[in-house]
Amino acid sequence: MAVITFTSDFGTDDHYVAAVKGKILSKNPNQQVVDISHAIKPYDISHAAVVLKSAYQEFPEGSVHLVSVDSVREKSAGIALQLDGHFFVGFNCGLFSMLSVKEPTEMVEVDISGNTFPAKERLAEVALELSNGGDLKKVGSPIDQIVKLFARQLKVTKREIAGNVVNVDRFGNLITNITKSEFDKILEINGNGTKYLIRFGRESFDQTNSFFSDVESGDCYVLFNSTGVLQIGLNKGNAAQLLGLGIDAPVHIEFSN
Repeated sequence: MAVITFTSDFGTDDHYVAAVKGKILSKNPNQQVVDISHAIKPYDISHAAVVLKSAYQEFPEGSVHLVSVDSVREKSAGIALQLDGHFFVGFNCGLFSMLSVKEPTEMVEVDISGNTFPAKERLAEVALELSNGGDLKKVGSPIDQIVKLFARQLKVTKREIAGNVVNVDRFGNLITNITKSEFDKILEINGNGTKYLIRFGRESFDQTNSFFSDVESGDCYVLFNSTGVLQIGLNKGNAAQLLGLGIDAPVHIEFSN
């Protein structure tokens, strides 16, 4: 039996999350259901993609990720697919196309017509069936492609990486789309002695930190976090508020010999 994770924009003030999990457990009381987040901004597909992308690969291959975000989107069909060795169940709204540069190995459309609460009434059952070794073809009709959306892309040259803030977490940390792999690649191309300057807002840093605690309380740090992306934060403070930066704010790394 595979783990089921659950991500939604339902929040925790109402009954929605409990109703979906109750539906799963009523079918199999031994099923493990792990919450990733239910604090996704309402209808915000990009926010959901950033959160899910940061978490799903930490789970064992074969895990099933149930996602209900922007469930009222007009004409959004249900979908189940396999990607990176994981199963995803949700809505064909473009969210799943933002998780990986890889294409799904298999995908099916799930009939959710007539359901006013499809996450509970249909998608929860699909997730449970897949967690018990079910076949995608038995939960829906095969399709050739999914709706695609494109997240902001890095602009990378030998002299610069240009990225953006893609998420602001509950601590006010600014999470960017600049990856350590791209950063290391440019350093290697430029060779020994390469210097760099990280610019955002009115600030600039000529080095990265290894830990949050490398700086004093109230000071700003810049580091590559556990998911391998550049994070800008304030030790025991809110960097987004202090710096006046938010989602889509530009972040540049300039390289020189």
